[in-house]
Amino acid sequence: MVKGPKISVVIPVYNVADYLSRCLESLRRQTLLDIEIVCVNDGSTDNSDEIIREQMKIDSRIQLIDKQNAGVAAARNTGIDAATGDMIVFLDPDDYLTTNACERIYEERINHYADIIVYGSKPFPEIPEPDAWVAWKLNSRDIYYPEPNEKSLFGETNSEPFIWNHAYSRDFLNDNQLRFIESIKFGEDIVFLFQTVPMAKRVQYISDQLYYYQCYRSGSFMQQYNDETEKRLVQHVKNLRTITAFWNEKGFLNKWGRAYFEWFINFIVPDLIQFNPKNKKKLALETVKIIEKFNLKTFYKHSKLEVKEKTKRLYKMAR
Repeated sequence: MVKGPKISVVIPVYNVADYLSRCLESLRRQTLLDIEIVCVNDGSTDNSDEIIREQMKIDSRIQLIDKQNAGVAAARNTGIDAATGDMIVFLDPDDYLTTNACERIYEERINHYADIIVYGSKPFPEIPEPDAWVAWKLNSRDIYYPEPNEKSLFGETNSEPFIWNHAYSRDFLNDNQLRFIESIKFGEDIVFLFQTVPMAKRVQYISDQLYYYQCYRSGSFMQQYNDETEKRLVQHVKNLRTITAFWNEKGFLNKWGRAYFEWFINFIVPDLIQFNPKNKKKLALETVKIIEKFNLKTFYKHSKLEVKEKTKRLYKMAR
């Protein structure tokens, strides 16, 4: 029997006063009443905390945790530690949920008791038009993975790179001591996904579009970081090293190495080719070192032709 609320919604908050009321209003209107709303104020310098305190007067399910600024990974970890619900939902404060989101997530929870539930999302605003890749990545289908399966990570459109379309069993996260790596300031989502999804015993995907994703916001951290291609690619390589080391330690490379190698190459090589960073050779060389250190090249022979061609280009760039 669940002792706490059915759903804990964790919101990392940093200088989002213009959007926060809309976000919280979507939670206050949820058809599932048995939820808690954990707002982690990550050292905001605007009036975000005041908005939360005003909302707390209206809805006792809202709680506020104030902390010094340490980034979104640390804020989410603080929220996980404070959560008492059966399932944890991550919500960014400039986005919002459909009114039945928590109810649908919990319906699926009691159907299969999956460790992870993944759902569809809707991009907004319509102008400027959302990137076609983003719009495609937000789609989901109805499928249940009753045991660990590489397709639960590599076979679904919206399996990655976003974290806010995944709901997690709190016991699953705590029992496996899974948290965001706080030293990672960009791409912490994808590292978390590649550490959690393969650890899950059961994963449920549903086609319901339960999350409204604001795909463009001027001045957002994502927007600023995407404008700094060089730094982004450097962080991607670091994140690949972290993920690969974790997969090697847990034995996942032995189980799903080929699928991982193909994802690895498709994740980094096209960006190195397209953006042509000044330190391309160095980044390519660092990527090759990861491949060699963890013997990923052993999966080259049985990989798809396009992956083989990209791998050849990577090694050529590293010379």
